[in-house]
Amino acid sequence: MVVHGIHCKIIYSMKQVLTTDWHPARIFRVVTGIGALIYGIVKQDNLMGIAGAMLLLMGLSNTGCGGAAGCGVPTVKKNEAKDIEYEEVGK
Repeated sequence: MVVHGIHCKIIYSMKQVLTTDWHPARIFRVVTGIGALIYGIVKQDNLMGIAGAMLLLMGLSNTGCGGAAGCGVPTVKKNEAKDIEYEEVGK
């Protein structure tokens, strides 16, 4: 049995994901996913259909590379200057 409060929170969070943070890469994934899914259905190509469905779901849920910003490169660089001590080697 689903508790009404939990059900409303899930629907609200799904609405938030679907209606916010749209950027060109996300739009590209959705459009490419729709195209690949349609192509897979028309040509009866299972692999293309699966790839299209994955791209479409990744675009709609705003995920990729194993989660939101899963493969992102950190933008903050740590600038740690270390003092290196050199020892003079004599003959």
